[in-house]
Amino acid sequence: MKNLPLLVVTVLGTLALIIGIAVVFSQGSPQEAKIIDQAQLVGDVHNVKGPAEAKVTVVEFSDFQCPACRAISPLIKELSTKYPNDVRVVYRHFPLNSIHPYAQIAGQAAEAAGEQGKFWEMHDLLFERQIDWEGLANQQAVKDTFITYAEELAIDKQQFSEKIDSASARSAVNLDLSYATQIGLDSTPTLFVNGQQTAPNQLLSAVESLLNSK
Repeated sequence: MKNLPLLVVTVLGTLALIIGIAVVFSQGSPQEAKIIDQAQLVGDVHNVKGPAEAKVTVVEFSDFQCPACRAISPLIKELSTKYPNDVRVVYRHFPLNSIHPYAQIAGQAAEAAGEQGKFWEMHDLLFERQIDWEGLANQQAVKDTFITYAEELAIDKQQFSEKIDSASARSAVNLDLSYATQIGLDSTPTLFVNGQQTAPNQLLSAVESLLNSK
């Protein structure tokens, strides 16, 4: 039994290796990246920047309470600003409601702003001030804060207050959420560049490679 400690260490090491491999594969790999028909990805979405004939279309499935989505938002904005005629950006809601309790209402706030032509302005503000509103005590406090954002963006306060809880705002968010679930998405941000799922850290290179291709 002199070798018992060595045996225990070997067994534990093997188990750790197996668990590690399982974790890596559960997170997916580049070979498992999805390719989705772009016509389906875009569908009849309305939160779009850039021309329909743009050479590159970036579709983002995003959650306004997601820190990673906030982190990549400036890069996506930069791409559409730098290449206004060549890059089209499509925003689709994917609120991870089980871990982000205010993601749904934030999406509805963006849609309510969109009904007054200010979706992207509210989109930017929600991400810029995510740290401010995500820690509020309850949903009513969050809604009240979003109303102050609307006023700041010169959005009609009364109309916004009515629309943020409207069936149309809820439906816009839920339709995107349903589609994201249907195609098997499970995290945010999930990005597609011309229908090819692309890791966030590869977004810039993927877009510029397509733009530079003949």
